[in-house]
Amino acid sequence: MRLVFALCALMTAQPAWAQSVVPLWEKGQPGFEARRDIPEQHAQWWWRSINNPSLTVYAPAPDKNTGAAVIILPGGGHRELVFGEEGVKPAQHLQGLGVTAFALKYVLAREEGSPYAIADAKADAVRAIRYVRAHAAEYGIDPNRVGVMGFSAGGELVSMLAFDPPPAKASAVDPIDRQPARPDFLIEIYPGPGGIPSNLKAAPPPVFMLTAYDDHMAVESTGRIQALYQAWPDVAYERHIVSGDGHGFNMGDRSKRQAVRNWPARLADWLTDQGYLTKVKP
Repeated sequence: MRLVFALCALMTAQPAWAQSVVPLWEKGQPGFEARRDIPEQHAQWWWRSINNPSLTVYAPAPDKNTGAAVIILPGGGHRELVFGEEGVKPAQHLQGLGVTAFALKYVLAREEGSPYAIADAKADAVRAIRYVRAHAAEYGIDPNRVGVMGFSAGGELVSMLAFDPPPAKASAVDPIDRQPARPDFLIEIYPGPGGIPSNLKAAPPPVFMLTAYDDHMAVESTGRIQALYQAWPDVAYERHIVSGDGHGFNMGDRSKRQAVRNWPARLADWLTDQGYLTKVKP
């Protein structure tokens, strides 16, 4: 009984701004509204059957809020979402830095029996960044300091969003759709190859990239991204290649390699250098 009371007290003490779940679409994703109430499936490492895309919000304490935000897209090969290791954990890390973090559950185009396409997953990413900007005042966010972070397949969606953003719809009935979809900065963690064009017509956002030398797919992907940025010498990019652990080392907390375990600190350094951890008024 004491344990029950203690747990209840702990839950009661949790600040209201610490965590919440927000559906992206009021009636479900357009074209798939009838699937909205199909329940998610979840085991220790994966989430599947995402039919009501959502953002799980990890907001810092108001006195720690820097005004920056990051939307996190977990990996999983578009077959599943590694939501705990590549959604919740990075969100909690960013929250601790004073960044408002939004872990995105997007639809899965390659799950067995899925009716969705990769374009539908991109639509979730577009909706997510527009939602965050539309509600910036509510979260104490500067709408000009909204970044996206992707792991593996989530990194592909980050590339699609950053390098081929759809235009804002100034006359849209839904005010969320009036917001711009281009992110202000990118974080690419062992990204997949999708969404990377051969050239860019406009300057890209600043980017942080990290992969392992023995993850040949992600090394090739980050190399292609680096080549894009070399055509824009005034745009900052930072690329890290650690000495092992292949693909999918998540936040590095299970690795025996010091560099892999400490990679989140390198991200914090980059965010500091770019000014995103400096507190500003929205």
